[in-house]
Amino acid sequence: MSLMLNNGLSGLLAAQRALQVTSNNVTNAGVDGYVRQRVLLAENPTQPGGAGLSIGTGVKINSIERVYDKFLAQELHSSETSEGRARSFNALATRLDGLLGNPDLSISADIQRFFDQAQTLTENATSQVNRQQLLQQGESLVTRFKQLDSQLNSFNNEVDARLGEAVGTINGIAQSLATVNDRIAASAGSVPNDLLTEQGRLLSQLANEIDFTVVEKGNGTADVLIGSGQPLVLGVTARQLTLTQNEFNGSIQELAIADSSGAQIISDLVSGGTVAGLLSFRDQALNATQRDLGLLALGLTEVFNNQHGLGLDLNGDLGTDFFDATGPAVSASNGNTGTATAAATIVDPAALTGRNYVLQDAGGAWLLFDEATGATIPTTGTGTAVDPIVAEGLEIVVTGASALGDRYLVSSVSGAPAAMSVLLNDPSKIAAASPVSVIRSLQNLSDAESSPAVATDINDANLLQPVDIVFDDATTYRIFDGGTDLTGPLAYTSGADINFNGWTLQISGATQTGDRFSITSTGANSGDNGNALALTDISTLKVFGNGQRSLGDLSANIVSQVGSAAARSSEELAVQSSLRQQIQLEVESVSGVNLDEEAVNMLRYQEAYMAASRIISVANDLFNTLLNVVSR
Repeated sequence: MSLMLNNGLSGLLAAQRALQVTSNNVTNAGVDGYVRQRVLLAENPTQPGGAGLSIGTGVKINSIERVYDKFLAQELHSSETSEGRARSFNALATRLDGLLGNPDLSISADIQRFFDQAQTLTENATSQVNRQQLLQQGESLVTRFKQLDSQLNSFNNEVDARLGEAVGTINGIAQSLATVNDRIAASAGSVPNDLLTEQGRLLSQLANEIDFTVVEKGNGTADVLIGSGQPLVLGVTARQLTLTQNEFNGSIQELAIADSSGAQIISDLVSGGTVAGLLSFRDQALNATQRDLGLLALGLTEVFNNQHGLGLDLNGDLGTDFFDATGPAVSASNGNTGTATAAATIVDPAALTGRNYVLQDAGGAWLLFDEATGATIPTTGTGTAVDPIVAEGLEIVVTGASALGDRYLVSSVSGAPAAMSVLLNDPSKIAAASPVSVIRSLQNLSDAESSPAVATDINDANLLQPVDIVFDDATTYRIFDGGTDLTGPLAYTSGADINFNGWTLQISGATQTGDRFSITSTGANSGDNGNALALTDISTLKVFGNGQRSLGDLSANIVSQVGSAAARSSEELAVQSSLRQQIQLEVESVSGVNLDEEAVNMLRYQEAYMAASRIISVANDLFNTLLNVVSR
């Protein structure tokens, strides 16, 4: 009877514990991250019962375990990390697309209005109204460039602010994980399930912010590594993430982790979570847009100024710069140990790419890298004033003593939009006329015609010198200054360029002996619109990307790139959210609380409890009966 009583008591206790665990599951069913628990029972060792028999001694409670699959949990953390990155990138990319992708807000519309006004000027090149309106459209265009640059800078500031918030959240989670580790370590091998659940919940929160690797210890504690293996949580110690200044630009924040030697930058080592999304948006979408906008502003300034300088204004003077914009900027790394400085200038606008470059002292030579990709850029020159470094439309000169490993950031176009301005304030200074004009002699016997003369070199001292092109016969001509032969006989080919004194023209057709074409200075107050026509054509000429892209292409590229980034990020977010939801369902199917299942368990354990109670009652009755028999 004692065995029967022990069996009943052990069954009663087991059923009671099972009911407690089941009720705990039910009450925590709505708690995020809760992992359902179950009682693991085992048969007590049997004991000899005589005649070779073994008699059972009841049931024992082995443990109360969490129904948990660590591989599914790791996969869920990975999916949460990917979704967090996609979500933060998409939120900002969609807003950027709204700013630049709207046709009414894009820079393309302002550029088109400016060149439309230049076209209007060609219809009446002496009109003060047309000239004043061109200056006003130029001011409007400059204002729009500045507005867009300011709005893009606001995005940069927002990224920094959001990074600061994310870093604060991560540091808080890391400290909480270290505290949980401390409590788990203090549990002396009997780890409370609630601490493990809290640990899992914190890791899930961390996965939304940054990617990491978990190293589980035998005692239930967990170390957390980020970047390329830098410990964020090591046992009961939590290290702090910080934001530190970029080595070239103090206004740009980089992600770093504090260690014994200071702050180690890990921006390039983070690939998931909100932090990675913010950094990727800044590096891939925002910086690229700022560079494209800078290339557009600086390219427009350079090309328009070059053509404007080839014209003549109403005062009879050669054109001056119409726009102004800051050229390339060079910044030294805050880690440089040498005293050298570097400067860059534009020598070929058509070759500009808008990229930023890192110039590095490699010991007796200079290496140039693409800042975004790290790819080596081919260069010529040694960096001296007489032999500058030349690459992709830029010349770079280094002066002073540099040290091995010193680095310089060459920002080719980024400062142009903010610094852009209209230099002209007098409408008469607009150089709408070609500097030289061609007059076909009325006595010419042939029907040969000349194109307008186009200035190609305003530095030629004889650009405005009056000369005559006189044909000896149908195959040769000479250029005269009054009665002075300046060239001797030259071969004539119909339609071929005739270059002289910094101008170019073409004569087409069969000529005859004595045919004459006079080239003279256009002069002041001319209604000539030759240079105005050339200025208008700039919007469609393939003068960028080594003759592959126009101003229209550059402005359209900004819209398309931003739109593509927003579309891709939306698709990525949809995919990652779907994957995370699917994995979450799999996790919940294993670890989640099913109330129907728990209700069945509740009834089963209740019946077991009642049956065990009945065993105890029967054992008690039998014992009392035995006592009564013995007492007689």
